[in-house]
This record gives sequence, C-alpha cells and structure tokens, in this order.
Amino acid sequence: MSNGNISPVIKKRGIGSLRKNKLIDCLPVRDTSRGLIITNNPQNPAHQVDVTAKEIILQDDNFNSFRVTEVDLTLDITTNGANGLDSGTESNYRWYYVWIIAKTDGSIAGIFSSSSDNPTIPANYVYRGFAGAVHNCRNSGYDFGPIKQVGNTVARNAVAVINSGTATIPTSMNCSGALPEKAVIAMGDITLNIASGGGRGAGWLRSAPDQGCVEFAGYLDAQGRLTVPFCIPIIETQTLFFNRDSSSHAESITISISGYGF
Repeated sequence: MSNGNISPVIKKRGIGSLRKNKLIDCLPVRDTSRGLIITNNPQNPAHQVDVTAKEIILQDDNFNSFRVTEVDLTLDITTNGANGLDSGTESNYRWYYVWIIAKTDGSIAGIFSSSSDNPTIPANYVYRGFAGAVHNCRNSGYDFGPIKQVGNTVARNAVAVINSGTATIPTSMNCSGALPEKAVIAMGDITLNIASGGGRGAGWLRSAPDQGCVEFAGYLDAQGRLTVPFCIPIIETQTLFFNRDSSSHAESITISISGYGF
C-alpha cells in the first residue's frame, strides 16, 4: 500500500478557482490523469504491473471527488485486496481493469478487477478511478501480455483479429482478444494479400458497417502482400468491421491490432 498525496475536490456553483491544491467551484471529471504510466513490472512481468502518475481524479459513490498525486504502485494479481485482485481468483484469457483507490486518510492503492465499471472496493476505501487494463494472454492465458500505457494510449503485443478474411461486404470482427471494453480507438496493421499476377488490391476497415470507413489500396507487379498501419475509432465495444474489394486483386485481408486508446 502506498501513502501518496490526496486532497478533496469541493464542488460549488459559480466561477472556478484554484486555492491550496484544492479545486473549488468546479466539476472535476473522474479518471482524468496527468503523467499516467502503466507497464509490466520488470522483475515479475507475468503477474505484476507498475502504475505511476503525477495526479488522478477519483470519486466516491456520491460523486464526491478526490485528487491523488505522486501515485507509485505495484499491483500483483496473485494476491487479493488492496494492490491485488478485487475478488475471486485469477482467470485465464481475461481482461483485468486497473483501478486506483483511496481512503479518506490519504492511503492510496490499486486493484485489478474483471469489471470495467464497478470494481469491488476493499474495506475502508471509498474513492476510485479507472486507470487502464491488462490482458491475461500468455502461458495458457494465465500470464500478462506485454503492455506499455502512456496517458490514454497503449501499446500491446500484436494480435491478429482476422487471418486471410475474404468477405466482400462489411463483416464484423470480434476484437475482444485484442481490445479491452473501454477502448475507443484501435491501432495496428492491415495486410492485403494480392493474387498471382499482381495488380491493384483494395479493402476497407470500418468502425461500423456504414460509417468510420478507412480504405486501403495499393498495387503490386506480382503476387505478394501490402501492409499499412491504421488508427480507427471504435463505435461498438470490442468490434470492428472489414471487407475486401471483390473487383480488385486482393484475395484476402489480414488485420492485427497492436495498440488502443481510452
């Protein structure tokens, strides 16, 4: 458990002002952070993550806010309670969401939870704020995959969400193995597999069947692959859509996700 700096945020009507580290006359937003970094612990990367931040805004169940500063924590999913798993036992191939929690006396800790909205808070902790997520996806799904989160942007190990897809109409992809529930942006690579003889290949990655479309096209003189990066908003939780241009020489499409944003 870590004792950091913590200060109440007082909400009143009127013009906002700042006095003695307290936000007054304003409505702070929970989960807002500055200098947030989440990464695998160097000594125990399979079951621990390190969380640091200059400041994070937390709230209690009545929407009263607290600002915690100089956060420096190590969370271990093999334990329960503060700085561990909120309840139950670790499961394989599951997303665990990282929450920062605090007591009114200034004690700060973190927890892993399978809930992205309503974690189980240990006794005497009343404030919470969402920080990030980590995926159990290695060693039969019981070890964390590599992760580096800076602010709201996350780099992770690349995960193929479609291999050699041939759909010619917008088709959904279940991206739950690559994207956590709260992700609003996906980043990665799309590969057009060009047929024998070469030619122009084209395909689309979409946020929804009829919107958020990104077109990918290119030309090869012979059979081969064209790979380009993408960054696209997420409209439907953990879901994207793709299709190839049936009139082009793209035989299939492969899509991998290697990052996301909250």
